[in-house]
Amino acid sequence: MRLNITYNVSPRRLLLDETVSKSLDKMRRAGVETIYLFGYFYGEFESDPEHIAKAKKRLEEEGFTTGVINVPLGHGGNALDPDDPGINLEIGRGWRMTMDSSGRYRMNTTCIEDVMIEDTKKANMVFHEMGFRNYFNDDDLRLGQWGPELQGCYCDYCMKEFDSIIGRKVTREEIASMKNEELAEAWMDYQCVKILRFLLETTPKGARNGIMVMHNGDRRHGIDIPLLRRHMPDNLVFRVGEAHFDDIAFSNKAGYDSIERSIKRHMALVGDYRICYSETTCYPKNALSPENWIEKMKLEIKCGLRNLYLMSGAWFFEDPYWDALEKSLAELRYLAETTEIPEYTMPEFTWVW
Repeated sequence: MRLNITYNVSPRRLLLDETVSKSLDKMRRAGVETIYLFGYFYGEFESDPEHIAKAKKRLEEEGFTTGVINVPLGHGGNALDPDDPGINLEIGRGWRMTMDSSGRYRMNTTCIEDVMIEDTKKANMVFHEMGFRNYFNDDDLRLGQWGPELQGCYCDYCMKEFDSIIGRKVTREEIASMKNEELAEAWMDYQCVKILRFLLETTPKGARNGIMVMHNGDRRHGIDIPLLRRHMPDNLVFRVGEAHFDDIAFSNKAGYDSIERSIKRHMALVGDYRICYSETTCYPKNALSPENWIEKMKLEIKCGLRNLYLMSGAWFFEDPYWDALEKSLAELRYLAETTEIPEYTMPEFTWVW
């Protein structure tokens, strides 16, 4: 499988910001073939639908394949661009905020329930009517923050519903302690089905969706990759979880090893490298040097990835990044062509950031 490079941009910025619009040739020379447009961000369109349609048309006229990327639930803070304090962090009207295992609200996070599913479904149908057939969800499509703890949404509604499922009343502390293995498994089942339901109900007929799995994301965070594969075998792709988006985190051996373990474990759970995507992210702005950005791509290719998804939050990669990628493109393509896809293995996660 040849190398496929994807990026994403704001429709509004593509149309109104010359920094973006005049970079299309640079992106093309750097090997970018597919561009996902920012779509629906936890209850609001990132750009006016009219701008999204115009941006799609512009990109396709330039020869790019297009898709739409949503930020469905919220990251729990400004994970898009910390240099922009104006980014809206309010979840959708009538949406329910999640709670952690201590019963505290987690700001800018959403419990998966009827209202938000219906709103997202309507938004995705707007995109479908524009002609979009490829969707992706950012890695906030999870029910918990990064870490090895047993997470999920512990809001009052979820606790009451879970009690009715298992037939008895339990406390947040009982679940989170993980002392009762049967209880912990039932809790993870309950949370994982929520994400499955979200994907099943918000994916338009005939479209392909995607989930960006958080670094070390698994059933503890509501992400059950085998469950998703069973129910959506032909219309769901996976960005495998990485992290280490800055030079300090990426350059140390423990960080590098943690990336490799997460990639390999997630790829093994998916079972098909052709539907796995990298998370080739630099965040925040300029935190990962162009040189290390390229090194990260080499690691991803050696792990068996052939779909590279470049990400930079809400800011736009500047010339040094596109120049570095253009210069390295032939080497990366050669590496992809000559490196065998390794056997799938299931290394244990290491919780290193």
